[in-house]
Amino acid sequence: MVTDSSAPHPTRDDLARLLGVAVESLADRPIAGRVHLHWPLQGGLLVRAPRLSHLGLSPRRNLIYAAQAFRRMAPSGAVPRLHRVLRVSPALPWGALVVDDVVGRPPRLPDDLPALGEALAAIHRLPLPDRRAPFVDPAEPLSYLLSVAREQLDPVRDRLPRGALRILTEEMDWAAGLIADSPGRPSPSLVAADTHPGNFRIGDDGRAVLLDVERPVYDSAGVDLAHASLPTSLSWDSTVSGGAGNADIVAFHRAWRAAVPNALADAVRPWVLPYRRLIWLRTTSWACAWAARNDLSTALASGDAATSDLARRLARFVEPAMMERARAGWIGPDAFSGEELVP
Repeated sequence: MVTDSSAPHPTRDDLARLLGVAVESLADRPIAGRVHLHWPLQGGLLVRAPRLSHLGLSPRRNLIYAAQAFRRMAPSGAVPRLHRVLRVSPALPWGALVVDDVVGRPPRLPDDLPALGEALAAIHRLPLPDRRAPFVDPAEPLSYLLSVAREQLDPVRDRLPRGALRILTEEMDWAAGLIADSPGRPSPSLVAADTHPGNFRIGDDGRAVLLDVERPVYDSAGVDLAHASLPTSLSWDSTVSGGAGNADIVAFHRAWRAAVPNALADAVRPWVLPYRRLIWLRTTSWACAWAARNDLSTALASGDAATSDLARRLARFVEPAMMERARAGWIGPDAFSGEELVP
């Protein structure tokens, strides 16, 4: 991630001036997130003002990337529509996007998982454009995911608990073997890449809308299927209630399968389990690196609710028992098969 902590946050007056609207059209104060400030705007709109780039991009490039993400996914009907782009300026150091303000509630698990699968299917069905830039489009996506995990872990390897290091090393060894034996690149789709259930809202009609679409990539649809349904993702957002067992994970995948063409399902089936392991490795290596670099006990006791909540979640993710719970999905008697998830 890249952020400029010295950059001022946009004020309500600045936003109103840049938008050309009365200041009363904006909410009194923004809804703060880890990555954005969200300002409700009259007319059913929302101003999303970034505070950092997950991909390490400059503010201008980050804004271009995010705007293109909303534009390219708009035909799916499963993301908010983009209405306006506010350029990077001294008053708006990272720029902003004006999008639909989605009315809905956080998902309730497991009942809403099939709706999430259908929303992802609508995105994955989109045709690939002739020009994929500026999105990340790795020529060797398996190697790319493994390299991300290694880059996150290598600097903190000597600070990891022994049990966690053993598990992560086993998974990285497996990934290296997969790459060595892989016959080629998995068939790519446009994938959102950040699809944990907390990033969705469920409307009154039961349809799911994906809110955060600023960092898509071209890779196997297995990326999104994994990120939406791994144990680490299901428990990531405290606003999402409930949980999910193996039968619920199967139902989620089958809802996706029923909504995509046979050719897409056939392309994803052999990769759906490998990508569960790779996305789990990417996510868990990041959590372990964060925990190794930060004093968890201090973070847990922080008076800042966002910091303490993040620490509670990450503390669970680095526990060997939690790691083994995830790995039971691909190792042992209760492991899924590709045919079970994508029949």
